[in-house]
Amino acid sequence: MKSYRTRNSFDETFGSNGRLTRSERLILLSAGLGVLHHVDHVLRYDHSGWPFRSILTPFTYSLLVYPLIALVFFWRRGSWVRFVIALIILILTQSAHIFLETPRQQFCSWAYNASCTPGRTAGMPNLLAWHSPLIGAVAVLLSLALSVALIAMCISLFLDARAAQKANGTFRLAVFSPSAYKAYNFVAGLRYARCL
Repeated sequence: MKSYRTRNSFDETFGSNGRLTRSERLILLSAGLGVLHHVDHVLRYDHSGWPFRSILTPFTYSLLVYPLIALVFFWRRGSWVRFVIALIILILTQSAHIFLETPRQQFCSWAYNASCTPGRTAGMPNLLAWHSPLIGAVAVLLSLALSVALIAMCISLFLDARAAQKANGTFRLAVFSPSAYKAYNFVAGLRYARCL
């Protein structure tokens, strides 16, 4: 009996064959790319913050993504919860890379050893004092790879949630309330009755 429980908890964590699922591999890939991107933030210094600088910046709050990714990785009960958390991570990351830290800013910090960000960090050099357009291009590609990995993770988690819902026999949109779902079935029934 004891080995059954041990195996069952192992199966719940890593799938029935002991291997990671597609979604879990994408979660780990996203986390790894996120760590590399945060290292890039620290080395560029203009988009860094506490605990590496003495001020709180959006970078500081972006470090909260790692507990959220761990929650998505280890959450087993509700597949829709995993998807929603992953979607929030994607939206926040994309918003930051569109409005706060553009690819041009990522490139300039390395290529010219000076931040092109407006404000207090304008002209701030990177920590390594390197002028390298190649590293600037790698930083931009890393940011794009992170975005692609997060999108793929969200799609995979959505497909997992839909498959789990079909397997449970409760296939319907999770955002519908019971009364909205009844109204939807009523309208669908009217359409079907007109076809007869």
